[in-house]
Amino acid sequence: MIAALPAQAAEPRLTAALGNTILTMTDVGPKHVRVSVDDTPIFDDTESEALSFVGAYSLKDRWIALFQADSGTKDCPTRFRIIEIGGPKPVVSYPFGSCSDAAQVTIDGDTLTVSMPVPAGGGDAAWTYRGGRIARTR
Repeated sequence: MIAALPAQAAEPRLTAALGNTILTMTDVGPKHVRVSVDDTPIFDDTESEALSFVGAYSLKDRWIALFQADSGTKDCPTRFRIIEIGGPKPVVSYPFGSCSDAAQVTIDGDTLTVSMPVPAGGGDAAWTYRGGRIARTR
């Protein structure tokens, strides 16, 4: 008789307390990272070569977590994603960015703006997150 051993849960690579909420990032397998809020999975990244936590930012009664996804490709090596915590349920943004990894974050009231250079055309680009939505503003 062969006895099956219980599967071992992966240990989180990142655990962060954001207000009264615990955000975790766990490597589930190759090219598979799970982001959870209070032990509830909210996002599985299965496309990136690497997913990194950039930082957490307080916007009034909510927290915004910024993640960087590295694709491993030359045409667009980096994109970003926002997870908002503090509302009725977490909100996960679509990927955004100019393919540059040189992001700068500014906060003005209940608005978070992520700015970065545009590698191909020069200049800057910016995406603004407000009210659960991300939009390019420059």
